[in-house]
Amino acid sequence: MASETVTNLVQAMVAGDALETENAFNAAIGEKLSSKLEDMRQGVAQNMFKSSDEEGADEVDAQDDIETAEVAQETEETE
Repeated sequence: MASETVTNLVQAMVAGDALETENAFNAAIGEKLSSKLEDMRQGVAQNMFKSSDEEGADEVDAQDDIETAEVAQETEETE
């Protein structure tokens, strides 16, 4: 089912009313942009703190890898 704004746009186009077509088009695009922005806001809000935690975990993993490599190198040098 088409939204009311899209229906208004089609009706204005069929009627040949350029001004009403423009207004209906702007309303339809505005509705779609608003919806997309709201979806993006929700995504950012959900991932805002998750991202920080994951970055911290990645830094700890990287430090562990460096320490493991240093220990392995020291072991090889002493053998």
